[in-house]
Amino acid sequence: MRSPAQFVPAAAVLLFCALLGCSAPVAVREEPVRFSNGAITLSGTLVLPGSPGRHPAVVLFHGSAPDGRDLSTARWFAEQGVAALAYDKRGFGESTGDARQVPFMDLCGDGLAAVELLQARPDINPRRIGVWGISQGGWLGPLAASRSKNVAFVIAISGPGVSPGEQMIFYYENQLRMEGLAESDIAEASRLRRVVWQYLATGTGYHEAKAALVRGRSKPWFTALQGQQDGLFALSDSAILDDSRSRIWFRAEMNYDPTAALRKLSVPVLFVFGGKDELVPVPKSVEVIRTTLAESHARDFTIKIFPGGDHGIYVDDPHGGKELAPGYLDAVKQWLRKHLS
Repeated sequence: MRSPAQFVPAAAVLLFCALLGCSAPVAVREEPVRFSNGAITLSGTLVLPGSPGRHPAVVLFHGSAPDGRDLSTARWFAEQGVAALAYDKRGFGESTGDARQVPFMDLCGDGLAAVELLQARPDINPRRIGVWGISQGGWLGPLAASRSKNVAFVIAISGPGVSPGEQMIFYYENQLRMEGLAESDIAEASRLRRVVWQYLATGTGYHEAKAALVRGRSKPWFTALQGQQDGLFALSDSAILDDSRSRIWFRAEMNYDPTAALRKLSVPVLFVFGGKDELVPVPKSVEVIRTTLAESHARDFTIKIFPGGDHGIYVDDPHGGKELAPGYLDAVKQWLRKHLS
């Protein structure tokens, strides 16, 4: 099981400066690169500013989607004077391995291997290499900085401050809400999901989970639960409680605590959220991030919320389509200038 909350095409998140009515894009240079993390070979593209010199740089972490290298975002960074390394996720494009066969936290090592590659280059400033990530990548960015002193800054876009399990509960609650269920029914359905998930994650509480399922099947909201995206509650009780299913999600990912990495952060961090994100509980995430970093005496963190923005920081445009939230790219640009000048 992988969280639909991270199924955001990263290439659509940061577009060219021209979208904001800026001047013509700055010339950039592109170079294919390969690097390794153990037995895994990652293939990507390093996009460099057209000017000479030792540039600051950023490594781009993926969301949970089966993404290749995100050249649109990489080119945008290079136009701002920041070299960017975009690579194909494990098992996609030209990269080996399979991202679906490991806990998402293991993918942090792929990004850190990219940081090591950049450190060895004469055209990169080794003390100004950071990481950027959206959604699931918003968990991985702080995790990378907590594991390596070579990460100089973090930009997290729609990165939850809660566990993957809680983020998915929020996502499924919003699905039920869109179907018109009463808040009391949504709360009951979420309690059932939590009891069953906790059994599948820990292997304890079987009888409690079984009893909750028996009670739940008599409720009017259970049909809506059966129709949800994961399909878990459409199965028989014995199949639902088969603890061999989706071991990576339930046993390794579901209860991942992002605050452990947040407490270790000592570098500048920019957190960006959309106020209308239906996939991530933004107020709760902001509260957790702000409280955790304040308690750990973090000295340089910024949280930006764009009120009408969705998970990709898009807002509705006047023609019924989508456009990036006004001021979003400018905020990222100004933050970069402040911290990398």
